[in-house]
Amino acid sequence: MSAEQLENRVVRLEVRTENHAEDIKELRETTLDLKSTMHSIEKNLSQIKYLATGALIVIIAQTIGLDKAIKVLFGV
Repeated sequence: MSAEQLENRVVRLEVRTENHAEDIKELRETTLDLKSTMHSIEKNLSQIKYLATGALIVIIAQTIGLDKAIKVLFGV
C-alpha cells in the first residue's frame, strides 16, 4: 500500500469520525429536549390525575351526601 493510499484512508477516517461526533452531539441535544418534554408531560398527567380524583370525590359527595362520603373515604 502506497503512502498516498494510506493518507487517503486516514483522511476518510478523519472525516467519518468528525461526522460521527456531530451525529452524537445532535443525539445528545435531542435527548435533552426529549427529557424536558417528558418531564412536562409527566407534570401534566399528574395534574390531570389530581383533577380527576377531585372531581370523583365531588361527584361521590353529591351523590351520597357529604357526611356519608367522608365516612366512605376516610373509613370513619
